[in-house]
Amino acid sequence: MKFMQNVPTWERVLRLVLGLSLVAGSLIGLKPGLLAYGLELTGAILALTSFIGFCPMCAMAGRKPLAKAR
Repeated sequence: MKFMQNVPTWERVLRLVLGLSLVAGSLIGLKPGLLAYGLELTGAILALTSFIGFCPMCAMAGRKPLAKAR
């Protein structure tokens, strides 16, 4: 299955930085528990969507795929 990118480059960089920050912050600063695991999962999802360039939640909200450069 092929997904069309719906996340612009600037947002992909921001998602990667925030995702890695959430994972690192929860690993360093929190004791293992539900909150830490939730933050790690959220950070991993943000980082994953930054690598793929497609966000399913943005697609459900109506964000259109990016136009290809010609």
